[in-house]
Amino acid sequence: MITDELLFRFFSRETSDKENRMISDWLAGNPEQASRITLLKQIFESSDDNHSTEKAEKDWIRLEAVLPAPARIRILQPSLTIRLARIAAVLLIVVGTGLIWKFNSGTNIVSNKELIAKTIILPDGTEVNLGPASKLVYNDKFREGIREIKLTGDACFNVTSDPDHPFTVIAGSARIKVTGTRFVVNAPPTSKEVEVSVKSGNVLFYNSEILDKNSFRMSLLAGEKGIFYPELNRMDKTRDPYFQTTP
Repeated sequence: MITDELLFRFFSRETSDKENRMISDWLAGNPEQASRITLLKQIFESSDDNHSTEKAEKDWIRLEAVLPAPARIRILQPSLTIRLARIAAVLLIVVGTGLIWKFNSGTNIVSNKELIAKTIILPDGTEVNLGPASKLVYNDKFREGIREIKLTGDACFNVTSDPDHPFTVIAGSARIKVTGTRFVVNAPPTSKEVEVSVKSGNVLFYNSEILDKNSFRMSLLAGEKGIFYPELNRMDKTRDPYFQTTP
């Protein structure tokens, strides 16, 4: 029987050759389980031992409740409760329903299919309030300090500070680079324009890594808004009319 315990031992390279063949045969005969395997692997790679047992167990139960049925992972072996719960405490990136996660060849895709914004937590602790009909894409290298994501739609970012590993958002043909701050990006798929509104700290807003006559870059402070018009080959700075100086 293929249990979660066996799969976690497989990810840890603790399984025997016989068990490896059994898992391989099972996956070959059950291709619909591929997405579940990928999710389990993501949980395993997110493991951390810095969580209390009591909190971890509660977090595991919470994770079971919010995951959609196809991705739900059952605790098949009571002896795994503490280990799985600790892993789940780190993976609690699905807050509420309406978020669809896909894992393909090291690429993570998060789509919000709801009519309201949804909150997710990225592997570095960055909080993202993802707008309706919006999508985030990031590579597994994100966990290694290459904090780069692609956004389609709109989102509010509260970035975990890490001066050694800048956080970059690619939105359309524009980029936003920060080390730790709060800002809003609007890059609807129906328009090529990209807007950035800074709520705290400062960000670098630009359209190319190469400096030439067609490149733009500007620093935006809290209360400022940048708009990139690729078709007009122009980038403007203005005040954010919705900026509040107090929480």
